[in-house]
Amino acid sequence: MTTQDNGVPLTQAGYDAMQKELDELRTVRRREVAEQIAEARDTELDQDEDAIPALEAAKEGQYFLEGRILQLEQTLARSTIIDEAAVRAGDTVQVGSTVVVEDARGREHTYRILDAAEADASAGSISQDSPIGAAVLGSRVGDTVQVQAPAGVQQLTVKELR
Repeated sequence: MTTQDNGVPLTQAGYDAMQKELDELRTVRRREVAEQIAEARDTELDQDEDAIPALEAAKEGQYFLEGRILQLEQTLARSTIIDEAAVRAGDTVQVGSTVVVEDARGREHTYRILDAAEADASAGSISQDSPIGAAVLGSRVGDTVQVQAPAGVQQLTVKELR
């Protein structure tokens, strides 16, 4: 499954987290921002010179909030849930796979390949569109792939699929 079909492959946990965030933004954050705008407008009516920057900041917060809501709505509408059991049972690296690779120095690295909407490098997951993610997609244990890195071409050998 690739982003070429315009679908967004998500794990069930990723889908649930995005849905939870969307619900929070729609219910709690929208109300908070509306209250901030109302307070800033009330202060502006009192002709407080600090009110105009506060109103502008509150409106800017509203724009960012609505942008994030729209982004989440679009991602969730285009999403498909990854069959994680099928991915684990497969013999090729696919979106949802956890892959162990070995670099030329013999160091092992473990990555979970996910869509960019869900990837989080700090948690060990990388995007299928990242240089490493794109290079390992479709590979099997024992395959060596080339990754274009800032320091030059790097070779990685797929050691294990989890």
